[in-house]
Amino acid sequence: MGSSGGPPQSLQFAANISGVNTDFIVTDFGAELFVVITQSAKIGSLVEASACVSDFSESSTPVYEVRVLFGDRRAEHYRAYARALIELIAAKTNRSLLLGIALKEHSTDSFRQIISVIKDRLGSLASNHPEDDDELMSNAFSIGDVAVYSTCLCLALNNLG
Repeated sequence: MGSSGGPPQSLQFAANISGVNTDFIVTDFGAELFVVITQSAKIGSLVEASACVSDFSESSTPVYEVRVLFGDRRAEHYRAYARALIELIAAKTNRSLLLGIALKEHSTDSFRQIISVIKDRLGSLASNHPEDDDELMSNAFSIGDVAVYSTCLCLALNNLG
């Protein structure tokens, strides 16, 4: 989308997540994807996420960095969303993620639904590599990954209350 030097391209859509209308906007700025997920027409927190492979490691396993730029730093579930999304993105491209998020509904089921909706829509975005333009996120997220993130989300939610 925006990686060709043209203006940023955006994809806007909505979905019903656990009975709550949820708006999504994905904007491609070339080196970075800006994703907004909101159930209140506002951005409550802004979270940055990136993936890199260390030159000093024998493993090609990426290291994920997630940090809250503004908003509630105790909202660990927002970090879980950013981590899940950067793994989807990093599977096909070296882009970073900027996530603007404000949710009313915080549950494991909501997490699964949101990640699934975004995964389905990200397939229409082009990557930084022309040979990967067909599907940015095809087969990048497995059911096992959802279970791991769901467990992390549950732990984060339990720590909030």
